[in-house]
Amino acid sequence: MKRTIDLILALAIAPFALPVTAVLALAIRLESPGPGLFIQERVGRNEQPFKLYKLRTMHAGTDSVPTHEIDSRTVTRLGNILRSTKLDELPQLLNVIKGDMSFVGPRPCLPTQVDLIEARRSRGVFAIRPGITGPAQLASIDMST
Repeated sequence: MKRTIDLILALAIAPFALPVTAVLALAIRLESPGPGLFIQERVGRNEQPFKLYKLRTMHAGTDSVPTHEIDSRTVTRLGNILRSTKLDELPQLLNVIKGDMSFVGPRPCLPTQVDLIEARRSRGVFAIRPGITGPAQLASIDMST
């Protein structure tokens, strides 16, 4: 049932989100060289890797490590705005439509976050789809704390 609700919601929002995403991707390209979209491998349901889509908020070529390990100077001016408004997450509607993600669930981790993967494995977290938002975001918890 949750998957059906996710799909209906994503398909209803997509026509409005697509033009906004396109304009923001163009603005990103105008601000700094590189693509407007950021595609990164993440660990999903049943520990299956998938490609996560976001609007690029950092300078192109920044290392693919957890955000809390990145120097804040790598985030672009527009990237700071996109992050604070969560608009950088709009392309994840595609992940929801494809079935890689849900609207609500644990945020997907990077394959290099071995300790986090082990902790999630031991708690059965990988039995559910990762989400665009979840309990950690609602509690303002990130990996830096």
